[in-house]
Amino acid sequence: MGRRPPLPGDRIGRADGDRAGQPAFARLERLSVGRAGPAFVGAWALAEAIALPIIPDVALGLLTLVVPRRWLILFAGTVAGSLIGTALLYELAVAAPDAAANLLLTIPGIHPPMLDGARELVASGNPLSIATFGPGTPLKVFTVAWATGPGTPLAIAAGVVANRVTRIGPGLVLVTVLGSIAPDFLRRHDRLVLSLYAAFYLAVYALYLR
Repeated sequence: MGRRPPLPGDRIGRADGDRAGQPAFARLERLSVGRAGPAFVGAWALAEAIALPIIPDVALGLLTLVVPRRWLILFAGTVAGSLIGTALLYELAVAAPDAAANLLLTIPGIHPPMLDGARELVASGNPLSIATFGPGTPLKVFTVAWATGPGTPLAIAAGVVANRVTRIGPGLVLVTVLGSIAPDFLRRHDRLVLSLYAAFYLAVYALYLR
């Protein structure tokens, strides 16, 4: 005999119950553990390295919080995307510096003094000059500044890696630790966690764009 359809009073099976009770984290987990996860954060990082005003930490941190064991491959995808985006913007800035600068200045939060300061900072051509601990000048601003300075493409590639490690690394460590020590709590309170996560970045950007 075939199974009857479940009635309202029936208990839901474990897999169905998990999916119904925690849809947000279940979907994020499937994204994080699959190939789409690194591709997603990589595409975000590529776009952010050129023109997107929202940092890739938003996606990277959330996917890592849900599946902390994937931190390295997700971070590698982020760095790869940043390198590709930087290379594309660098080529544009070398070929058409005014167009690249004008592109930057259309992005919220970026202004001429920021670009001037970045040019002074990278004047030495030292890749570590764009290492940034915490919030600061966006990577794309350093890229355009670098294209008009003495630095070489190889040096800026090293600078991109240094920037991603120093600026994204501390936050990535934090969410990896949180995701590792409190996975059950996070899943039981997934809606609250997602709300707090979104509120944090809304507050960050409200301060950044004021």
